[in-house]
Amino acid sequence: MIRGYSRCPSRDGIAVYARMRQQLFLPGDYDAPFALKCCATLKALFEGEQIHADVLKLGFECNVFVQTALLDMYVKCSRIETAEQVFNNMRVKSVVSWTAMVAGYSKYGLLDKAKRLFHEMPIRNVVTWNALIDGQTRFGDMEAAQWYFNHMPQRNTVSWTIMISGYSKSGNVEKARMLFDRMNSREVVAWTVMISCYVENGEPGEVINFFREMLAADVKPDEVAMLALLSAAAQLRSMHLCSWVENCINACGFKSDIRILNAIISMYMECGSIERAFDVFQKIPNKDVISYNSMITGCAAHGDPSNVFHLFSLMTRANIQPNSITFIGILTACAHRGLVAEGMSYFKLMLDLGYVELKSEHYACMVDLLGRAGELDEAYKLITEMPLKAKASTWGALLGACRIHGNVKLAEMVARKLFEIEPENPGNYAVLANMYAEKRMWDEAAIVRSAMEKKKVFKTHGSSWTEEDYFNKAL
Repeated sequence: MIRGYSRCPSRDGIAVYARMRQQLFLPGDYDAPFALKCCATLKALFEGEQIHADVLKLGFECNVFVQTALLDMYVKCSRIETAEQVFNNMRVKSVVSWTAMVAGYSKYGLLDKAKRLFHEMPIRNVVTWNALIDGQTRFGDMEAAQWYFNHMPQRNTVSWTIMISGYSKSGNVEKARMLFDRMNSREVVAWTVMISCYVENGEPGEVINFFREMLAADVKPDEVAMLALLSAAAQLRSMHLCSWVENCINACGFKSDIRILNAIISMYMECGSIERAFDVFQKIPNKDVISYNSMITGCAAHGDPSNVFHLFSLMTRANIQPNSITFIGILTACAHRGLVAEGMSYFKLMLDLGYVELKSEHYACMVDLLGRAGELDEAYKLITEMPLKAKASTWGALLGACRIHGNVKLAEMVARKLFEIEPENPGNYAVLANMYAEKRMWDEAAIVRSAMEKKKVFKTHGSSWTEEDYFNKAL
């Protein structure tokens, strides 16, 4: 029973071990290791320490299987020093024990220790090599990772995938693709990592092309690949592409996966098709909070407060608890349409509920709402009295409102705050300088622009792409 529960994250394995000990049954060599595996999976350090104490009482502390399980448990519970003590006290160390310690050092960035232990090992297997290389890629040392990868006596799919993922994180898409092309056997995970590489590095058009290659190679995509594809289609904002992606999803058997359906809603919202998003939303049998949030935030972005309020009403009637994202969407919708009374009402409701996590974004929305309506003093008061430390986005919303209503005095105060929070942001300087210029306060405008030159902060030139540009690049 304990072994069975150890294969999935469940506290039942720990509970069965406790019942066994309460009934005075002595555990065998494998009972404690499987119970410790449950603790490691759940990061249940307190229970793991209790089992450790039990092991010491029973005299199993020298059992290599028990010690290795203890070592793994402490590593996964972020107690690397205790894991090190267990390892050093082991009389007999298996390759699994050595590998667990190398993996522990690698996971927490102790790369010098990991390498030293790796070279001390009498026998290494491919898992050991992968653990060390994973640590190098995790902390950005791709040169060392490549050296160890080149010297591996044998590699498996995991080895290649770790390297591809590492180059992806470092922004070297070309190197990641080169490694992928060198692979003899490509499993779906490798394809998915490469798709994620293109998404993370801002190449949505390549995601589409690569996904086509994946289908041509007769590899069935997994959920992660599908979510990456949806993210790319949302970035490209092409309705032709979105329809093609939805057809692919249905053909690959994901039409009932709620995570995929929620992502489809977001994709259509990004493309401006509220109707298509509503069609998908209505077909979801068991809608969750993400389903409603995708619709609410999408409608809010498109300036459709009536549907936002309607969706919130449906959500509460379905007994689905709103969260912080829900209220950011509602307050954003109110701000975009200047619905001050409604916004204040929903903000009060959020505070009264008590369980919604208050975030700076909620206050930024309220400041934006009050600022657009000309209630600048109220907006400033809200910032000064908010229980959280105001972020740049909150002060920025007030600065934007000051410009709309021409309140230079308040803008000066707000701008000084923003110069402290984000001194390298040219937009704040530009807004204040332009306000001075609009009021023909030329000397003050010159001082701000001089400060920009002195700090070497310059506004970047804008650029845009049309849907046709994206679509042609993708297809």
